Amino acid sequence: MTEKNPTICLIEDNPEDREVFRRYLLQDTDYQYQFYEEETGEKGLILCRTVQPDCILLDYNLPDIDGLEFLTELADESNGLVPYAVVMLTGLQDEGTALQAIKSGAQDYLVKAEMTPGNLLRAIHNAIERTAMRRDLEQHRRELEKKNQEIQAFAYALAHDLRAPLRAITGFSQIVANDYSTDLDETGKHYVSNIVRACLQMDRIIDDLLSYTRIEHRAVRLKPVMLRYSLLQVIENCRRQANGEDASITLDERMPMVYGDPTLINQIFMNLIDNALTYVPPGVIAEIKISAREEKSFVTICVEDNGIGIPPKQYERIFAIFQRLHGDDLYPGTGIGLAIVKKATELLGGQVWVEPGPEQGSRFFVRLPGTG
Repeated sequence: MTEKNPTICLIEDNPEDREVFRRYLLQDTDYQYQFYEEETGEKGLILCRTVQPDCILLDYNLPDIDGLEFLTELADESNGLVPYAVVMLTGLQDEGTALQAIKSGAQDYLVKAEMTPGNLLRAIHNAIERTAMRRDLEQHRRELEKKNQEIQAFAYALAHDLRAPLRAITGFSQIVANDYSTDLDETGKHYVSNIVRACLQMDRIIDDLLSYTRIEHRAVRLKPVMLRYSLLQVIENCRRQANGEDASITLDERMPMVYGDPTLINQIFMNLIDNALTYVPPGVIAEIKISAREEKSFVTICVEDNGIGIPPKQYERIFAIFQRLHGDDLYPGTGIGLAIVKKATELLGGQVWVEPGPEQGSRFFVRLPGTG
């Protein structure tokens, strides 16, 4: 503890016990405590709201409410977390009550008959230190969340603002390519073609970046989803976008229901199938198999391909935004699709991972909550 005069709220209806605890605390050679006392739970709650102590010594058996109810009241006022360090005190050894106290927000649980100055002071020191660490972690989490939201907002604004000038460049470049090609030599035509191609690639990146940032900002609407129906729609969309390229996509006849957001589920599998269609060796027809199995309260969907495969050491990296293993000249892409898959899956309370295929290629697994 860094505070030299920690504030203690002692909520105990037995005056003799309070006197014992005070004497114990006075034996602490490192800290001088400021004491506040109350005899009932309701008055103790008012005291804690006023004093905002470093630690509460809380009797489990209070005359009006028990210690667990006291903790619940505190947590309800602070977004579900007890905001202070708490050491629960009881006259009986009861492991069930001790476990409930810890789950409800207490840092420690002491039996009065077994208490010594040493174990009481140790419990208080540890409780205050753990609570301070939790507060620091929560503060860092909030700061990180705020920065992440700012980055997402910036990315959205940047992508949105870039779109208009980029499309103007694309349009004028296409006009030059179509209407003035006779005035250009081969080098000029090559340059204009490169400009158009680069603009179209940038437009795809902006589209994917907007999709990625929108996931953070849209409301997630969870409901039972017919997985087979959703996947059939996704497969049809992917076939249309493939511009007639040969591909074999098979889907299990029986697919379980999942609990999720239909739009996010479509985004997940649209990107996985698009990924499988993109990363196939030259001259090879893409073969994609989609299956699913139920596992307790979850459904695991497998998207298996016969593509070029992924080195195991890159399994984590590929789900980070803008991470690509191959150049755009070999396999076109934006490096955002799998990041969308990961973010959407996590928003649905699921998991995504990749494993090698049985012979070649990869198997992507998506685990989503089931409806059972």
